[in-house]
Amino acid sequence: MPQKMSPFLSAGLAALLFFTPCAAIAAASVTGEIRTDISKTMDTEKHVQNMKTNWKDEARELADRLELLEKEAVDLENYLKKQNLRLTLEEKKYEENLRRDKETARVKSELSGFLDRVLVSLEAGIAADLPFLAQERAGRIASLKEMMVDPEESPAEKFRRVFEALQIEAEYGTTIEVTQETISLGGRDILVDVFRLGRVSLLCQSLDQKKSAVFDPAAAQWQPLPESQNRDIAQAIAMARLERSIELVKLPLGKILK
Repeated sequence: MPQKMSPFLSAGLAALLFFTPCAAIAAASVTGEIRTDISKTMDTEKHVQNMKTNWKDEARELADRLELLEKEAVDLENYLKKQNLRLTLEEKKYEENLRRDKETARVKSELSGFLDRVLVSLEAGIAADLPFLAQERAGRIASLKEMMVDPEESPAEKFRRVFEALQIEAEYGTTIEVTQETISLGGRDILVDVFRLGRVSLLCQSLDQKKSAVFDPAAAQWQPLPESQNRDIAQAIAMARLERSIELVKLPLGKILK
């Protein structure tokens, strides 16, 4: 006859049968949570690793940028030094230009006064000289006077023109020349050949070679010469015109004025 199971044993078996599925379910839940935590941890570690990589890349870019900026700073500093040197040089040049401008203005002022005095002396010398090429020389003086008051003419050009006139006047003293002019001789106006012997003497002869005269600076007029002088004066005129070879002739040179 079968034995009866103890009530306590029956209850324990029943309890065991009841709790075994629950434990399995609980274990599965714990395993899922662990897997979830592990997955989250791995994701976190991956995210952290990515952040580290990004930080390294950013740090490298920042380091490269810093190096570039430092190089640019050095270049800018060198450029600034050059600009300061250039500024110093330009300031020196500016000061030198100011000094030169002042010196130029002073020289211009002194040169203008000097040329004015030279021109006055030149005009006075022409007025006291023998009356040859009167219109040409007077025109030259008038032209110089106009130039001296022309603000557009440079000091260098004024200097050149004045000293060119001086040179021309100086050359008159070492040259001979023949020109034709109408003069008053013996109360009559006649056309004559005027022979200039440097600045020593001014002679003239009628075109028919019958009348000759010498200019008297003291009297400021022409003085008739004897007919015996006609031949020598005619020869002198021919030599001045290169119409005959050079030879000695006797000419009335007058007397030296003191």
